[in-house]
Amino acid sequence: MTKLVLPAALLLLAACGRPDAPPAAPTPQAIGAELAKFPQLLVPISTSTWSSMTAAAKDGVGRVRADEYPRPYAHPTVLVAGKETPVLVAYTGVWLAPSPIPLQPMSVQQFLRLFAADEEAKLARVIAPKGSIFFTREQVVDVLVAARAAGADSSALPYSLVHGVAREPR
Repeated sequence: MTKLVLPAALLLLAACGRPDAPPAAPTPQAIGAELAKFPQLLVPISTSTWSSMTAAAKDGVGRVRADEYPRPYAHPTVLVAGKETPVLVAYTGVWLAPSPIPLQPMSVQQFLRLFAADEEAKLARVIAPKGSIFFTREQVVDVLVAARAAGADSSALPYSLVHGVAREPR
């Protein structure tokens, strides 16, 4: 009996030292289904567009829209394989967006179409309460189809503007 205890203990110790395999990346179908749960996404307006919009509004120009400018949405960058990669970001709520960033509300389908048409961004990131959802330009068509199949509204939200309210941690 004692001869079996030592090999069993060694097997247990060897098993404890093995790292778990990383989780598999979510499929575009899973990403689309997850995005379909959100009624809207909030996309940050770029600094240059915001400056142009506020200047136009001061001159008495009626209603100005972010999408009327050449580079309307902000594109932060992240490092991917040591290379700076532009990202189109969206927030699922104003409480997640830093203050006082101006944001344009969009439907999920509207955001996915924007990402498909955006030549600069190579990745999309949706910041949600439970974490971020990333997907690539190559996946966007499959994500769009999956979101539509999961019930995401395909209509475009009318143009409006909100501001983020989350505060930076102290």
